[in-house]
Amino acid sequence: MRPFVWVDDEITDADQDWVHTHHPTPALLHRIASSRGLTDEDFAVLDQWLRATWDSSQ
Repeated sequence: MRPFVWVDDEITDADQDWVHTHHPTPALLHRIASSRGLTDEDFAVLDQWLRATWDSSQ
């Protein structure tokens, strides 16, 4: 399986539990502000996490 990213404006404990149960690979749950949507800063966080995660899994 590949790394998993969940982007949402509402991330709950139930969401975290679901991801932990269904994704044995590294997973990132990234909360965004619903009033702004995805910003350049969010994309930078996702990019950095994916690059670090992908590099360590190779």
